[in-house]
Amino acid sequence: MRLFDELPEEAWQRMMDELSGALPAEPQREPETAREPEPQPAQLPQPGEIIIEGRQIEKSYTQPDGRDIQIIAPMDLAVESGIICALLGPSGSGKSTMLRILSGLTAPSSGTVLVHGQPLSGCTPNIGMVFQSFALFPWLTVLENVEAPLAARGMEHEDRHGRALKALSTVGLKGFENAYPKELSGGMKQRVGFARALVVEPEVLFMDEPFSALDVLTAESLRRELMELWMKDQMPTKSIFLVTHNIEEAVLLADRVVVLGTHPAKIRADFRISLPQPRDRKTAEFLIYVDYIYKVMTQPELEAGPVTKLPVVRKPSFQVLPHATAGGMAGLLEFLSDRGGREDMYHLAEELLMEVDDLFPIVDEAVMLGFAESTEGDVQITPAGKEFADADIGTRKKLFRDAVLTHVILIQQIRNALERKSDRTVPLEFFRDVLDQHFSQEDVGLQLDTALNWGRYAEIFTYDSQTDRLLLHEGTGIASSAEAAPLH
Repeated sequence: MRLFDELPEEAWQRMMDELSGALPAEPQREPETAREPEPQPAQLPQPGEIIIEGRQIEKSYTQPDGRDIQIIAPMDLAVESGIICALLGPSGSGKSTMLRILSGLTAPSSGTVLVHGQPLSGCTPNIGMVFQSFALFPWLTVLENVEAPLAARGMEHEDRHGRALKALSTVGLKGFENAYPKELSGGMKQRVGFARALVVEPEVLFMDEPFSALDVLTAESLRRELMELWMKDQMPTKSIFLVTHNIEEAVLLADRVVVLGTHPAKIRADFRISLPQPRDRKTAEFLIYVDYIYKVMTQPELEAGPVTKLPVVRKPSFQVLPHATAGGMAGLLEFLSDRGGREDMYHLAEELLMEVDDLFPIVDEAVMLGFAESTEGDVQITPAGKEFADADIGTRKKLFRDAVLTHVILIQQIRNALERKSDRTVPLEFFRDVLDQHFSQEDVGLQLDTALNWGRYAEIFTYDSQTDRLLLHEGTGIASSAEAAPLH
């Protein structure tokens, strides 16, 4: 990510203009210092007709107490022919729910889904689906698994047999027709999933994190083969709609990227990737897209819009605690301290054998507490973080306590409430009710679990599961007798 600092200002500004759609009709002459030639419009895929369109679609779930929790705020989203569209967002942002609504597998709570301008309820869209978990029938052979959707449509055996063989050949599984899923590797199972989706010759191919269950090398190989089939028009499909949490994957594959926010899901960014295929992960332009998406996904206080170097900060409606433990953050800071204090997020995730999506909350915790900074896709330890990483356990607890009482509003509120009670205890239900106004039932539990973990580590308060009460930590008396337990 340090490559950004080496970009000439004029080259940077031109890239920013391109991303925001502000390029003039007549291209200006590139400066001699430009690193990459400007792609020609003819090289880039152009969106065609709208195949599936969601208009003001919204999704809510009813809680046990009768209240509705909105998961997806009303939004418009269309699937166009001729392009690959990637839907990105943090875990729990409603990406898969949105995919299921557009594909007709789940009904929206309100709004309309149209297929070629007609209501989805009155037609059957021709779609294919590739799942994250393979979803193969273990008692059927590879060939029978691929034939299954054609059999469900009532196609004669001879016809579906021929189409299934052709689909298997397309994805490189010729010769494995009679194998069973248990005999296949993860990559081969996902190839069967692709063949099964393509055999129906879908107008839209929906893919729900299709590479996340695979090892790095297998996933990279399948991505490359998918793009070869797509670019050579060897896939019987007009459009691909991809749900992913992998930012680099989205920039590598997609022509259009939509980024969702959370609580509830809403579109924070929607833009085109104007880079020709095949794409190089190491180019400055590629990294600019990655950095922009990373900022939008990890900094909800940023006012997302056209890509600019100086985003506008808005005050968040309610502070959200990242679901990460004090121990996890301590491990991250130790790693950064040993590696010179700064690391690229994606390289760090690879070295720790983690998905970068799982690393985000730990980095967010360190940033929130002032122990690290996150800029341009890198995470850098601060002097306070360095002091924490080098300290003994007792000093770490004190530094952590000072940080959470300075930066974390919920823990400040809990500590103040406990100190003002004569018995130094407060029912946890009080804080459940406070959070219940801002979060879903599941997220309330996650927020309180995080607060308890941080509060216990800092020796500020603890939790008695038998009485469902929070207790102020006063020496070893109350704290040592309280029983630790999950809060939901």
